Amino acid sequence: MVLEKEEGFGMKLRLLLAFILLLPAMALADSSALILTGVAGSPEHAEKFTKWTEATRKALVDKFGFSADRVIVLSDKKTAQAEIKAAFVTLKQQLKAGDTFFLFFIGHGSGEGEYKFNISGPDFTAEDYSKLLSTLTVGRIVIVNGTSSSGGAIEALAGKNRVIVTATRSGQEGNDTVFYEHFIDALNNPAADEDKDQKISVWEAFKYASAGVERFYKEEGRLATEHPQLSDNGADKVGATAKEPPLLARSTSFQVDRPRVSNDWHLRTRRSINRRRRNERETGLSVPAPCSPSQLRRSLAERRAHGDRTGANG
Repeated sequence: MVLEKEEGFGMKLRLLLAFILLLPAMALADSSALILTGVAGSPEHAEKFTKWTEATRKALVDKFGFSADRVIVLSDKKTAQAEIKAAFVTLKQQLKAGDTFFLFFIGHGSGEGEYKFNISGPDFTAEDYSKLLSTLTVGRIVIVNGTSSSGGAIEALAGKNRVIVTATRSGQEGNDTVFYEHFIDALNNPAADEDKDQKISVWEAFKYASAGVERFYKEEGRLATEHPQLSDNGADKVGATAKEPPLLARSTSFQVDRPRVSNDWHLRTRRSINRRRRNERETGLSVPAPCSPSQLRRSLAERRAHGDRTGANG
């Protein structure tokens, strides 16, 4: 009888351990990103664009928890139409309905007629990119376009569950931009976290970068030739001084919504606490939090040892 009870207890404890370890990773959303860095045209631009590209990739992976294999970077000659289409095939395989996809444009844009992003070979238009985005089954899409004339892409790219961030107000603002420099700063500077929730939302990054652009032109004594804009969930574009922060941009952060693959058990435990409580009800066991896998294993071993001693004494 004692042996049967111990075996039943051990089975329940092993099931609970499996639930805690596996369910959070399966249930929470993930994120993927595509960074497109177009043809530079000059050594000066190549150096600047390369720096922005690497800074973006590094922030996503090292700070925000993106898996390295879910951040695709295409630069210069690798930005031909065939390579971009292939990247979207990969993304379609990676992304699930609850995930978030981030698309970054770094380079030159042109807004004469319809917006085009300058790549290797024939350029894609904003409408072309919108069609590619429509092939993805994903919860949210965030597009950060730091190119000249990027405002000309808003109308074609905007839509439901999409946030569009651009360096310029229209396709006519065709000079080199400084917006992306300040956007990178926003991703890495704790000061951008206005509500102090330890996350950087798209809206917070946009506001911080916009303020940096305004400050740059004032300090340089120059007339501003770029006016950053944001379109939220298909709504009309707004600037950083909007009275009502757009809901989707405000609620979407760059942090990946899943436990990182690390030894930080407490982070994983906080995110899985509701599932843990449900599992406790189902198994009839109560496991104090925080409780690490090693602690659960020790508990199981101690219980078994206690059972062995009880059996020996009986």
